[in-house]
Amino acid sequence: MLSPLTHDDPHRLGPYRLIARLGSGGMGTVYLARSATGRTAALKTMHARIATDPATRTRFRLEVDAARVIGSVHGAQVFDADPLAETPWLATEYVLGPPLDDAVSLAGPLPEPAVRALGALLCAALAQLHASDVVHRDLKPSNIMITADGPKVIDFGIARAIGDDRLTRTGTAAGTPAFMSPEQATGREHTPAGDVFALAGVLTYAATGHGPFGTGQHADLIYRVRYADPDLTGVPPALLPILTRCLGKNPADRPDTTELAAQLHPGRGGGFAGHLPEPLLMEIARRAGGVWQARPHRLPAPPGHDLAATFPSGNPSAPFTPSVLSRRKLLTLGGSSVLGAAAVGAGVWAWAWPGRPKPPAASSKEPAWDLLWQVQKAGSADPLIPPAPLVLDGLLLVGEYGVQGLDPATGAAKWSDPQVYFMRRTATDGKQIYAADYTLEETDPLRVSAVDPATGDLKAPFSELKDLRAILYGTQLLCAAGDAVYLAGGRGPHMPTGFAKGQTWFLLGIDTRSGGKLWEVPLPARPDKSERLHFLSAQAVGEYLVLVQQSADGEPRLVVHNARTGKALWDRPLSGRQSALSRARVAVDGRHVYPSAGELVALGLADGKPAWRFEGATPGARFSPPAVKDGVVYAVEEGRGMVALDATSGALRWAEKSREVPAEDLDTPPTVGIAQVYVYSKASSGLLAADLRTGAVTRPFKAAKARYFAHASAGRLIAIGDEYVAAYPLA
Repeated sequence: MLSPLTHDDPHRLGPYRLIARLGSGGMGTVYLARSATGRTAALKTMHARIATDPATRTRFRLEVDAARVIGSVHGAQVFDADPLAETPWLATEYVLGPPLDDAVSLAGPLPEPAVRALGALLCAALAQLHASDVVHRDLKPSNIMITADGPKVIDFGIARAIGDDRLTRTGTAAGTPAFMSPEQATGREHTPAGDVFALAGVLTYAATGHGPFGTGQHADLIYRVRYADPDLTGVPPALLPILTRCLGKNPADRPDTTELAAQLHPGRGGGFAGHLPEPLLMEIARRAGGVWQARPHRLPAPPGHDLAATFPSGNPSAPFTPSVLSRRKLLTLGGSSVLGAAAVGAGVWAWAWPGRPKPPAASSKEPAWDLLWQVQKAGSADPLIPPAPLVLDGLLLVGEYGVQGLDPATGAAKWSDPQVYFMRRTATDGKQIYAADYTLEETDPLRVSAVDPATGDLKAPFSELKDLRAILYGTQLLCAAGDAVYLAGGRGPHMPTGFAKGQTWFLLGIDTRSGGKLWEVPLPARPDKSERLHFLSAQAVGEYLVLVQQSADGEPRLVVHNARTGKALWDRPLSGRQSALSRARVAVDGRHVYPSAGELVALGLADGKPAWRFEGATPGARFSPPAVKDGVVYAVEEGRGMVALDATSGALRWAEKSREVPAEDLDTPPTVGIAQVYVYSKASSGLLAADLRTGAVTRPFKAAKARYFAHASAGRLIAIGDEYVAAYPLA
């Protein structure tokens, strides 16, 4: 439930503005928070007074690691974290749904099919942890969130590696007595079998409304856990032998998660939401509406407190008011997270079981023409870099945080829990994926690895740059081509959300065969706490490295280096009325670079001299960022529409008949397909497609304003929205 902020809660932590309190306890406080890009998160903090204890801080860091291990399917996706801050914090997706204990209090014990579905999916979550040699150690109803697309396991505060006793004193029971295993109750090692015991207790609670060992004092509960038979009154008869075996005192007698999942499977499809009772679905919907309506609100400060210090920018906003969604709308949304609500798409729940239905019909805000597939995107686009996907044969990489690998033909996820985290640390040459390692350890060197395209796992590093630090915010893997990758890396002190005074930064070329540096070029220093990355885009073409470099004040410049030596060949400002990101979308072929700065001009790659300049039908007309393919340059001209030019001479090949082109339609380049070129038209509320040879516009396709990319080998036109990825037929 959402509660107002107190007068002394911080206004921001890292890049997140605090909106409301979700809960508070002895260890810390959990907030509803929102980033500048609109991402809504649950932000967990540790009280500064206990963060001074090294062991407690280590627990927090291990909690962050375990939350990453569980992944976004079975847990709350980790967006960002800073366990080294004075007040350590962890930002995850805000899960749309109540904890299991609240769900049972609201709707009563769950029906048997719902208990079975819950148990089978929780087995998958535990298997994900155990496969990484991590045990949860505190599985209980309040740590399991119920969403429309399945349960999510949270709170890894005492999770640890299997066999790691460093944070547990011998003979001490860590966990919740009502749901801990007998071996955990005596302070012995807690193995995966202990998590299975706790899961059986959770399922007993879900089916009956009470735990298998009742309530009471800790000592009484621990005694019952160790010596008493479980109370399974009210458990459906078919579940009795399954839960009895899981609650056996001997860990060796319990099934593993694979066997248990097979015994629990509900035996029919339809998705997790189809098993949930109506009151519970409506509670999920109510929470979904409430989080979007939430506005910052603080309780008054005590008398005599300096209000100006609490509210430096004025009065707090009005309190939030929840809204309610219908069951039909909830099922359309999916409902596991804020991203699910924003996507208004296929609903992840529909993909969780065999025999899944087709996605619901799109709303007026979604792409609708010949929609082949649509999925929720894990994380909205980072505003600091162009939000373009990485395209490989048979693979599409999307998302800025927790990069997703999708099958471009179907939208199916190929990676269940990728190790690739930041898109700005990822690059491809069209055949191989590369990633610069991200770590929470302060002193780890920067490592560059190839990525297994089938799993998203990092292979053994082929380059370890011991003089560069992996954790630094401004690290970018810019692009890859041939036998080299190009990156921006730094040295100096760590700062969680920006650059820090005392850091030094470099542009580097790395040989992918030897792992050694080809060259290193110093980069300008960044102001303390600046969040502007050094580069907005990069392309390696032949012997040239074409970069859009961002100055400290945010102005972009077009810079070309020799890709083999690192020598700067030329640079020029990219001035214009478009945003810096729009100006960063330059097109490059083997001879020219075609910048995006309002005009349409071809510059020689070798020297930056204009080869030609296209004036347009009206003097001073502005143009969209260009695209180039097969010797033809495409752009959108203000007041006319699409134009196609010869890349060698700049001669006009064809032009669209005059139409209204608002300024916002000039922000993105055309998308060149196989036989057609596509642009978004605000006036038509959809895509216009023109024949590549003649420019004849066939028809407008009803679609949302998004960023469109061609995946030729899959025959898909890919749409990237803020919270979704969709695909259409590519012509």
